[in-house]
Amino acid sequence: MELYYDKRVQRSKAAIKEAFITLLYQKTFEQITVSEIVKEANYNRGTFYANFETKDNLLNECIKDVLTEMVQQIRVPYESMSKVNFHEMNSEDITLFHYFKGNAKLYRLLLSDHIRVDFRYQMAKAIEELFIAEYNYVMSEGTILDPKWLYIYRAHGVAGLIIRWIEEDFSEEPEYMAKQIIELMVTSTDGFYVKD
Repeated sequence: MELYYDKRVQRSKAAIKEAFITLLYQKTFEQITVSEIVKEANYNRGTFYANFETKDNLLNECIKDVLTEMVQQIRVPYESMSKVNFHEMNSEDITLFHYFKGNAKLYRLLLSDHIRVDFRYQMAKAIEELFIAEYNYVMSEGTILDPKWLYIYRAHGVAGLIIRWIEEDFSEEPEYMAKQIIELMVTSTDGFYVKD
């Protein structure tokens, strides 16, 4: 009986989330009411409050789901590896950019002004937490760089690159972006010239 109840809860939560996202394409977070959400989902207000309590909780859970899926996509090329050498990586193994292009509508929505959450920062923070928790970068011997700042720098750089690519309407193909991300991971510069 408990298994049936759990599946019923999962079904109702999924339907409410889907209805909420559908409404977000049409209007801003502030304009959407709980009544509209449950009507779209074909559930009642009691079911909504039993699952989410507030509209903010619903939004946060939807964002958490998206970020969890994004992090899973980042992990794909490394799932069966214990050590990654960027110079030997096959860009075709990086599925992340295909994932973003396949979910373009959703990511455009989450990066729009329809939600009042800084999704850009949340993307970067999710990548940063993944890097810190699961990866140990190989660093040059004798470096004085605190690895924490390298993780933060790279995570926010990766997020910025993805966000700009989405904002530029996927101007480059996913394969090209996968190659670029590998090059960014292996490129270092010793300085720069100041332009006239």
